[in-house]
Amino acid sequence: MSIGEWIRKEREARGLSQANLARLLDVAQPQLSQWETQRVAPSDAKVAHIRETLGQFDRDLANGTLPSTIRPRSRGRIARSQKGTAELLESNLVDTACQDAAHRIARLKRLASSPEHRVRTAGRFNGIALFAGCGGMSLGFKRAGVDVRGFVELERSARAIYEKNFSDAVCLGTDVRAITTDEVIEWKRAFGNIDVLFGGPPCQGFSLAGKRNVFDPRNQLFQNFAQIATVLQPSIVVLENVRLLTSMKAPDGLNVPQHIERTFEEAGYRCSFEELNAQDFGIPQFRERVFVIGVRRDFSDASVSFPEPTHGASSGLTLFDAPLLPYATFRDATGDLESLESGERSDSDPYHFAVEHPEHVIAWLRDVPEGESAHNNPNPDLRPPCGYNTTYKRIKWDEPSSTIGTTFGMISGSRNVHPSNTRSLTIREAMRCQTFPDDFKLCGTRGDIRTAIGNSVPPLLAEVVARHVIDSILEPSTPKKSRLVSV
Repeated sequence: MSIGEWIRKEREARGLSQANLARLLDVAQPQLSQWETQRVAPSDAKVAHIRETLGQFDRDLANGTLPSTIRPRSRGRIARSQKGTAELLESNLVDTACQDAAHRIARLKRLASSPEHRVRTAGRFNGIALFAGCGGMSLGFKRAGVDVRGFVELERSARAIYEKNFSDAVCLGTDVRAITTDEVIEWKRAFGNIDVLFGGPPCQGFSLAGKRNVFDPRNQLFQNFAQIATVLQPSIVVLENVRLLTSMKAPDGLNVPQHIERTFEEAGYRCSFEELNAQDFGIPQFRERVFVIGVRRDFSDASVSFPEPTHGASSGLTLFDAPLLPYATFRDATGDLESLESGERSDSDPYHFAVEHPEHVIAWLRDVPEGESAHNNPNPDLRPPCGYNTTYKRIKWDEPSSTIGTTFGMISGSRNVHPSNTRSLTIREAMRCQTFPDDFKLCGTRGDIRTAIGNSVPPLLAEVVARHVIDSILEPSTPKKSRLVSV
C-alpha cells in the first residue's frame, strides 16, 4: 500500500473529510490531496506528523475533546462515541439569538416594556460587546464599572459560556454582518445611551497561527463594527486584535491600522491605536495585542491615550523612571495547583487534568529543562522529527507564561509544556494565565472550552483598558450629578 493510499484509508476510517484532516495537520487541503493521489510524496517527517496527529485525534475522540469545528462524518463507532458529548453541549445552548431580525426586534420591544426592565442606577456606564467570545473582555469592562447590557457572538459554544456568566446581558444576535439598522435603533430604545461599544473581531487572517491572508473576509469585520457604531453612536469604541496586523496592508494598500482609523473617522470617531503586552499590566502571560480606542467627535475633545505599564523588569531603569512592579509569573498563577503528570487529574478541580500523551513524546521531553525544547536534545534520537524549536518546549516557572492559544492542550504546540511536569497545560492553568477567576463557569466540550479560553482577551487586561477609558475620557465628560438612563 502506498503512503497516499494509507493516508486516505486512515482518514476515511475516522470519518474525517479531507478539509478536516488538513485543518488538523495545519496544511493546505490541496497539499493533502496531492499526497493522497500520489502526485507528491510527503517527507518522512510529515508522515511521522500525520501518524502523531491521527493518534491525537483518536485520543481526543475517546475523551470527548474534539473542537466543534471537527466532526466525523461516519455513522458507525466514531459517531456513536461522540453522541454523549454532543448531547451535553446541546443541553447548554440556546437558540434565541439565531432567529431573524424581526424576532430579535420584537424580543427587545417586549424586554423594554417589561416591569423588570427598570431605570439603571446612577453613576454607571452602559456597554455592548461585539465579537464577545466567552466573555473575557466583558468581564474586564464589568469589573471596571461598565454595565454590559447586550452582546453579539457567532460561535455557539462560546455564546453558551457567555450566557452562563452574564445572565443580565441580552443576546442581540450572532453574526454582526446580519445585524440590521432597525435592530441597532431598537438597541438605543431599549438601553438608552451606550457609553462604550467594545470587542475583538476575529483575527485569524492577521495571526501567525493563520495564513496571514489580507484578503481573508474575517479581516474586514471591523467595518461591520463601524457600521453599527455609526447608528448606535456610543461615546467610545474599543477594539482589540493581534499585534501582527500593524505590519500588514489592506487590499487598498493602506496599513491595516490606518484603514481601521479611516473607517472609524468616517463613522465620526477620533481613533488611535497602541500595542500592549499583557505581561506589562500584571497578567502572568506574554501576550502582545493591538488596542484601538476611538472617541466620538461631538462627545469629547479629550486626547486618546493608553494605560502606562505597571509591571516590568527592574534592569535598565534609571532614577527618573517610575518604579515598576515585577512581572507576574507562571508560578504566581499556578503554583498552588496540584502537580500532575500525563494522564493524571485533580481530585478536586474538574478543569485541572492533564492530557495523556504518547510515551515516545514523553521520552523526548522527560529530561528537557525548563525554557528549553526537545528539538535541542543532545541525542538526535530524542528530537521530534518535525517542527520548530519553539515547539515541544517548556515554559519557565518564574517568568510570565507564553501566549495562551487555542492549542494549549497539545504538547507539540508552541511553548505549551509545563515547567517541571511532562505534559501540556491544563484548562485551569490556562484560565489562571488568562486571569479568569476560578468561579468562571464553563460548559461544552473540552475542545470548545480550550478554543474559547485561547481566543479570549485576558479579563485583567480588558479591565486596565476600561478603567483608563473611564478615568481619562468618560468620567471627565460626564456630569457629576446622578446619571439616569431612560429606557
